[in-house]
Amino acid sequence: MNKFELYCLIFYTMDAKWDETKNEDLGLWLSSMSPFTFKDIGSAIPDVYQSFCKHIGNKTITFENSYDIAKEYVYSLKDDYYNLEEIRKAFDWISKESWERMSKKYLSEPHKGDNL
Repeated sequence: MNKFELYCLIFYTMDAKWDETKNEDLGLWLSSMSPFTFKDIGSAIPDVYQSFCKHIGNKTITFENSYDIAKEYVYSLKDDYYNLEEIRKAFDWISKESWERMSKKYLSEPHKGDNL
């Protein structure tokens, strides 16, 4: 799994919760995080994806450790603009088992960034 795939999986996880809650802070954060706004690999606000990549650094991302890396990233977010507690709660809804099921499905289908 590459960084962009992990980033997209985080986005999809949070977006699923937004569909349910329509939480304003989560929606704003997802808008800035969106990996699908532009054709290139990145986010709607470029600094968001760049900050994610910097945070991940040279970590090896595997299917087995992707959930833990994703959760650690979400919990590391620092921002005075968004209610980060709501954003963290939005990630917490997914269990590791559900994450793995969703990840397998996502990675088995053609997707943006699968050739990185």
